[in-house]
This record gives sequence, structure tokens and C-alpha cells, in this order.
Amino acid sequence: MKTKIMCLLLAVLMLSTGLLIACGSEEAKPTGEVGGATVGEGDSTDPAEVYDAEIKNLNGHEFRFFVEDFAAESWKTKEVFAEAPNGDKVNDAVFQRNARIAQTYNCTVSQETYVAIDAGAVLKDSLMAGEYVCDFIYAKSTNLLSLASSRLLADMGELDNVDLTKVWWDQSIVKHMNIGGKVFFLSGSAGISDDLSSWACCFNKEFVREYDAELDLYQTAREGGWTVDLMYDIMSNTWRDVNGDGVMTAGRDRFGWVGAYQDNYFMLLAGGLTLGNYSSNGDISIPDQPKPEILDGWSKLRPLLTSPYREVSDMPSRVREGQATFCTAAVSPVIMKAGLTKVAMGLLPIPKLNESQKEYYTGVYYGMVLVYCIPDTVENSTDWQTNGFTSGAEQCAYFLEAFSYYSHLILRPAFYEQVVLKQNATDEESAEMVELCLKNKMFDPVAGFRWGNLVNAFYGCGSSPNYQPNTDINYDNLVSTYIARVNSTRKAVEGYIEAINAEEVV
Repeated sequence: MKTKIMCLLLAVLMLSTGLLIACGSEEAKPTGEVGGATVGEGDSTDPAEVYDAEIKNLNGHEFRFFVEDFAAESWKTKEVFAEAPNGDKVNDAVFQRNARIAQTYNCTVSQETYVAIDAGAVLKDSLMAGEYVCDFIYAKSTNLLSLASSRLLADMGELDNVDLTKVWWDQSIVKHMNIGGKVFFLSGSAGISDDLSSWACCFNKEFVREYDAELDLYQTAREGGWTVDLMYDIMSNTWRDVNGDGVMTAGRDRFGWVGAYQDNYFMLLAGGLTLGNYSSNGDISIPDQPKPEILDGWSKLRPLLTSPYREVSDMPSRVREGQATFCTAAVSPVIMKAGLTKVAMGLLPIPKLNESQKEYYTGVYYGMVLVYCIPDTVENSTDWQTNGFTSGAEQCAYFLEAFSYYSHLILRPAFYEQVVLKQNATDEESAEMVELCLKNKMFDPVAGFRWGNLVNAFYGCGSSPNYQPNTDINYDNLVSTYIARVNSTRKAVEGYIEAINAEEVV
């Protein structure tokens, strides 16, 4: 499915600023003025919060975004373009941000949206032919590796007009999606999919009361006591063989926990654990065997992962329909559909491996995270020199910095207010818990990019291939399965780093 939305036709009253905006109007600020704005109210002493780029007149340039979208409504990409205000806080914030940018810089925004496609596969031939197809690609990180390794993307770490120290850039993405000394992928306040792709835990309040009428899981989480041991104890005491046939059947009986095979590794990520060791300069080392802390966590998780009262599936609806006590899944299907619940449902971060763990962590699923990148063919655009830039990539970088800054001011607060805090969270405490679980997001590139399928060792050894409960026959095979894949994983990582650092052939 392909939709084309042309540039903003802006002649509307700003939603909250009271400014009249006109696309390409003479109201654009003149070249030479400095932004001088800060993220918070009043003066800021933190340079990371200050936007001080020179305001340039971009002379009506249309910044074209190629957007790889999702078919599922709860995952829809809404953060790039809005055609008009419609009362939805996120839509209206996007419209307001784009209008503000249009008025300030004299430029427009458009997007070309493709649903359920591989952006890298679709664009690669055109980019290799040197075609100027768009200014930005906003797509799944896992689908962009082929463009990066083919040297078809700009290294934003080398561009003067992007400041990676600013608060509107997600530092975890900067560090853990960009390896080998290159920065091809960015997101932050201008993207919400990294939040939607983070893992959370939902629970049936009534079933927890059956376990302990006095237990307040919210307060327990606040105090740092929400652990794997507690989750296991609750699930082991709240399952029910509903029809009494002696067989636990998915969709009919009540399970203690519903978690997909990916959750085997996400439970380890919640302990702050990663497959590889990552240096500040983008190097990766992968141990010959799983790290000792990984093996300790794997041993700790065994009762939970192999419980006969776990349904191995990705079905948050089980909790919403009263068929499970707990479910772990991405924030999107948990939060975005919380309003459909038929029961009293609460939300929590993924449990700690133990109480000595200082923080809650949540793993992020790379395959659903969209990131911004700049194709190298922007050098074939026609106006960057006229607009005062040294390259087409620098013009795009300049715009993306402003786009992200204004997203931090306008879009991110609206997203949290509507999606995270008010519209879809089930109660005030749940909203607090979602903020808690998103506080420390874990990105693990070896697992996230599925290099060598090393992470699959945790999927297969912790779950039956037939998704049946109480099947731990493969659990002790983790080390041997890991060892069998580690060389191919290293080769994949080394091959990628070598490709992105290869000398360009002229």
C-alpha cells in the first residue's frame, strides 16, 4: 500500500502558540538569527538542553521523508506528518511542530508511506543509481543495515549540523545502534517507536488479590521489590485448570504467565545483561561462551521460563480477557489496547532478577524500532548551496536537528500525555509504572540485529519449538548452542564493521 501526502499547506492558527503560519511566507525568520531556545522553562544551565543553531531561510525546500509503516494500528507511524488538526493530541502536536518549523525556516515537510515493506530492499537500487529519492528514510533499523553496509547512508557523526550530545537524541540509540565508529541511525524525541517497542508487564489485579489481598504490586515496584521470584510465586499460585481435564490448554485454561519465546532473552535484558561487550568507540567483543552473569541469570530464570503454568505466546489479550495473571510484551500491544480490557488490569516494569539490582530495565525490540537516516544521494538535490550549506547532507542534518528539537518541545509531551499517561494506561499507578519501565531502556545490538542468530539460542533453549508449557528439555543446551553460533555471529559483526569502514572506490 502506497500513499503520497504532499507538502504542508499551512494557513491555520497555531494550536498553542497563537501564531499564524504560512508555508513559504515572508514571515520566515531571516538568515543569521540564532535560535537561542532551551528545552525547559526559563534559563537552562545545561548545554545539552539549549538549541542555539543559526536560523536559516531554507527558501521553501520540501523535506521528503520515506516512511516504512506498520499494518497494525497500534504501531502506526504518526510522528512525521499530520495533514490537519483533528483533536488527537499526537496528531495535533505533529501538525503544530511542522507548522512551527515551516514558519521559522521557510520549508515544508512531506512523507511517502509504504506499509509492511523492507525499506532497504525498496530503495537500494535507486540509491545505488544515484537517484535523489528523499531527504530522510524513517524505517526499521533492522531493514537499514544493507544500506549502511553498501555505503548509501550519510555518517551523521561527521556532520557539523547534528549535535549528538543534545537531550532530544536518544543516547542509547546513538551508542547501541551505531557501531564501528559510524552514526547512520538516529532517533529520540522525534520518534516514539522505541518507547512502543520496549517491554512491559501487565497483570490481572483480581488474580493477584487471590494470591494476597494485601499485596500492592505498585508499591512493591516503587520500593524495588518487584522481582522474578515474586512473579514466579504469584503465577504458581494463580493458575487454574478451568475445565478440570488435567491438561493446561492455551485459550481455555488460566495460565500464570503468558510470554513469547523472545521474552526468554528480554527477561535477561531486564537484569541489565547483554550478549556482547561494547566499547565507547563502537567496537564489539563477543565471549567464547555466555558471560558468567548471563549464565547466572539463565539459572535464576529457569523455574519461571519452564513453568507448566506459562503459555509461550505473544498474547496480551489473555490478561485482558481473564485468561492469565501476567503477560510480558511490547508497550504497544499492552498500552495501546489497554482500553479493551474486560478485567481490572495493571501495568508494571519487567521484574528485576533480584532485589539487589538497583534499577528496572526494559529491553527494546530492534525489529520494531524506526530510526532516521540520510541517504547519500541528497547531494543530488539542487538547493543546498543556495541555502548556505556545504553539502546536501549538512542541509538535511540542519533540518533534522531542528525537527528533533521542536519534537522535544511539542511532540514528546503530547505523546506521553495521551498515549502513555492518560488515554491508555489503566490507572494513575499504571501510568507511573510505564514511566518507570521506560526510564532505563536496554539496547543490545548483537541480539537486536540478530547477527549470527546468536540470540535464538535463548529462544530455543528456553521454550519448546511447539510453544507448549512445561518443556525444559533444551534448557541445559544453552552453552553448546551458543558455542555453535558464536563464530558465525562474530563473522557477521566483523563483516558489517568492515563494510561500513571500507575505503570508498572512486
